[in-house]
Amino acid sequence: MTVANLSRGVNMWKPVTRIIATTVLLLLGTAVPAEQNTAVRVVGNHAPPYRIFGENSYSGIYFDTINEIASRLGLEVHFDQVSFAEALDKMRSGEADIMLGPNRNASRTKYMVYTAAIFPREDKAFYVHQASGVIAVYRDLSWRKILVQKGKVYFSRFDQDRRLDKIVAADQGELIEKIKSCLECVVIMPEREGDYLFKTLGIDLKKSPYKVHGKVSYLTISRKSRFMDLQGKIESAMDAIKADGTYQRILNRYSR
Repeated sequence: MTVANLSRGVNMWKPVTRIIATTVLLLLGTAVPAEQNTAVRVVGNHAPPYRIFGENSYSGIYFDTINEIASRLGLEVHFDQVSFAEALDKMRSGEADIMLGPNRNASRTKYMVYTAAIFPREDKAFYVHQASGVIAVYRDLSWRKILVQKGKVYFSRFDQDRRLDKIVAADQGELIEKIKSCLECVVIMPEREGDYLFKTLGIDLKKSPYKVHGKVSYLTISRKSRFMDLQGKIESAMDAIKADGTYQRILNRYSR
């Protein structure tokens, strides 16, 4: 056999070799698990009553909603609990497919799509200790310590005000611990979240009369997600949930 014929023979066997190698890898279980190919990865922080992470359980207004959407579309959902800032990072990298509830701002639109599947506006409320003076107008914040969560936006005037004394908590748990020991502190939260949380935990805070009209919250999809082409179906499913009363029933579960 000539060198040329030998070379052609080797080249003929290369595709066959690749097929055999791939088959062996599949039989050995080295392929990506099927559930990772089909499950929608939903990422978020523990924030009752919107996102509630229990022991092997996931509930809350947002999680019940995405479960209902997934059921109607024949999808599986995998939930991942991380801090709010980490959730944004995972959406940016494509490690997560969907994030539920973020407000819209320009920087976030670079890495995630804000769908037409929206959640109702929630006013931002300010909670203080019973013995502390309430926030009656915006300028009352000037001499107070204000607890906020890392990565969150609240409203433009507040977010851009560098004169305010803001104390950043990594997550909701750290924020709660800080308010317990900081009598002069103020907590800013979406009103439904604050009312539910502090009543559930038995933390005796009062809500200030000053509130700020909330922004729309969204169901967002990572621009790197393999489920981007389902945007229209997700939006249609959300419309149907609202039209048939399912969404209102979800809200009623978490009314306090």
